Amino acid sequence: MTAAIRRMEEMQLNAHPSLQTVVHDGWLLRFAGGYTNRANSVNMLYPSQIPAIEKIDFCESAYVAQGLPAVFKITPLSVDLDEALAARGYAVVTPTQVMTTDISSFRFAGDCTAVTEGIHADWQAQYFRLHDMKDESIPWARRIQGNIQAQTLTVAVADAGETVACGMCVLEQGYAGLYDIIVSPVHRRRGFGYAVCAALLAEAAKRGAQRAYLQVVAANAAAKALYGKLGFTDMYEYWYRVRKG
Repeated sequence: MTAAIRRMEEMQLNAHPSLQTVVHDGWLLRFAGGYTNRANSVNMLYPSQIPAIEKIDFCESAYVAQGLPAVFKITPLSVDLDEALAARGYAVVTPTQVMTTDISSFRFAGDCTAVTEGIHADWQAQYFRLHDMKDESIPWARRIQGNIQAQTLTVAVADAGETVACGMCVLEQGYAGLYDIIVSPVHRRRGFGYAVCAALLAEAAKRGAQRAYLQVVAANAAAKALYGKLGFTDMYEYWYRVRKG
C-alpha cells in the first residue's frame, strides 16, 4: 500500500505543480506564491536520515524566507510526524479524501464533443469566473496550470449559451486525475457536475486510461455523493498542518 500511495502522491504533485521545489532529505518543499496549500506545502514522501525535528526547523525557515507560512501535508506516508507538528502548535486543516475507480470500460451516453486537449485561455477564463477567483490569484493559477507537463483534457458545459460548469483531467501512467471541477452555484444539483466528470473520464478511457483518481474535501458530502455515482471509492485520507495564529 505504501508504494501505491507514493505513486498516487507523485501523480498529484505533477498534476498540480509548484513553481519551485526544494528537495531536502526525502522531503519536497513546494512554493507557488502562497496560492493553494497543494502547491505551497511540505510533502514527506521518501525515507529520511536527518532527525525530523531538525527538518521541521529547516522547513519553517525556508518558508519564512519566502514570506509564507510553513504548511505540512500529512498522508499515511508521514502520519508519524503528525503528533510532533501538533506539539509545535500546528492545527489540522482541510481533511481530504483521495478516491479512485476503474474506468477501463467507462462510457458516457452524453455529449463528449466539448472535451478538448490542452489548457486554453478561453477555458481558463471560464474557470476563473466560475471559481470567483481573486484577481491577485489568477496569475499564480495560470502559471501552475501552464506548468503541467502531462497530457491534459478540459471541458466546459453550457446552458442556454452560458458556461455553467467546467473541469480538467490530467493523464499519467494509465491514470486520469480529475481537477478543477466547478459548477455555477445556481446550476448545481442539475447534473452538470456529473456531465463534466463523465465526459472527461470517457475521453480519458478512449485514450487508454485504466483508472481514475480525485481529491475531495472530506466534509463535502454532496461532492462525495456525485463521485460515488461515478464509481469512486475511498483510497486514503490526507490533511494539512498549519501553525495556529
